[in-house]
Amino acid sequence: MNIKSIRVKLILWYMLLLALTLIFFSVLLYNIFSSSIRSSADVLLRSRAEGIASSIDTYWETERLEAIKDGVVVEEFSKIDNINFAKIAQRWVEEKSDDPQLIGTIVQIYGIDGSRIAYSKNIPKISILSQKTFARVVKGKSVFEKIDLDLPGAKPVDLRTFTMPVMENHKVAYIVQVARPLALLTSARQNLKFLLFILLPLTVLLTGLIGSILAKFANLERSFMMQKQFIEDLSHELKTPLSVLKGEMEVTLKKMRSPEDYEMTLKSGLDEINTIIRIVENLLMLARFDSNAMPLEAKQFDAAEVIREAARDVKVLADQKKITISLPPGVSAKIKGDENQIRRLFLNLLDNAVKYTPDGGSVTVDIADDHPYVRISFTDTGIGIPPEELPHIFDRFFRVDKSRGSVGFGLGLSISKAIAEAHKGRIEVKSEPGRGATFTVFLIKNF
Repeated sequence: MNIKSIRVKLILWYMLLLALTLIFFSVLLYNIFSSSIRSSADVLLRSRAEGIASSIDTYWETERLEAIKDGVVVEEFSKIDNINFAKIAQRWVEEKSDDPQLIGTIVQIYGIDGSRIAYSKNIPKISILSQKTFARVVKGKSVFEKIDLDLPGAKPVDLRTFTMPVMENHKVAYIVQVARPLALLTSARQNLKFLLFILLPLTVLLTGLIGSILAKFANLERSFMMQKQFIEDLSHELKTPLSVLKGEMEVTLKKMRSPEDYEMTLKSGLDEINTIIRIVENLLMLARFDSNAMPLEAKQFDAAEVIREAARDVKVLADQKKITISLPPGVSAKIKGDENQIRRLFLNLLDNAVKYTPDGGSVTVDIADDHPYVRISFTDTGIGIPPEELPHIFDRFFRVDKSRGSVGFGLGLSISKAIAEAHKGRIEVKSEPGRGATFTVFLIKNF
């Protein structure tokens, strides 16, 4: 793999940007998820603690009212340091909950001296109320915290706890503490982290592979190279007439000239300007074809007659080189399209054939039906095209090395190809060096 190629660079940059984006969203997702499940756990713990306090207080109030009916003194029903209250609290915390989210929840009730007065059976002998938390709770504050609980003969357990004071007559009467193991929350975070760790690189690799296939980077790289070559060739083509124009004007301005000299310079300059204009017009035409902005005036006409007209236009150049142009007699080929653009296509191919055919050679035109196309072939006895240059023959400004000295801009075949494709047709070429070339145009009958 050539890491310097445009294709590989684009793939790597694409995968890097995708990876950075996915990492950002993965971290964001993980943090949001962790915060969400932690918040949900805290809400559950608070709700559980408040429910416990409310239930115990309800039981205690029922007992107090029954005792008042029996003549018991009210002061004896203080919750502080009361054995009966401890029994009610213990009886309540031992009740089983049907809520699956509360399974494994630890409940402990403490007196105002920090001693346990009730506790759930799943942790019978261990107090999880720290001195720091106790000091804050007896002042009337609720506390969330995470603690590490060391169990004899077992692994340490991480707990999330909520401790709250329960007030009576504006004083702390007792303390409720609920706790839940963090194993499920930790497991959920670890599972998400594992999934993200596995899916992120797989997603990047798979997307990079699919993107490479869909984007056809090989063609894209060739397109970049073609654009680079196009700019270089355009600069070369424009540089020549501009340099000639600049040089002639500089020479003319060095001293006074006769009117005839000035006229000659102006005429030469005009020729160079016309050359530049033709290049720009051809490029503008190609740009319009590329963007599908070239209007086509479609109508039915005889392509064979248009070829005969084009051959008459090229005959002057062919006669100068003693080149014969052979046309099929009495043939008709009805197609639908823009007659003016098709005429330009035929003129370009005939002109190209005559231009690259040595003196005394020949150009043969053949017309045949190849449903749904009309197939038109232009065969010359010219210099031919080397195999390595055939793939580039329709590139803009491309000219076969042997013909570099010939007149032209290397845009004729590019324009011909654009015209054919605009009519939903195509052009094919076959050639061998020294044995001429055959350009075959396929034009659909009704595009």
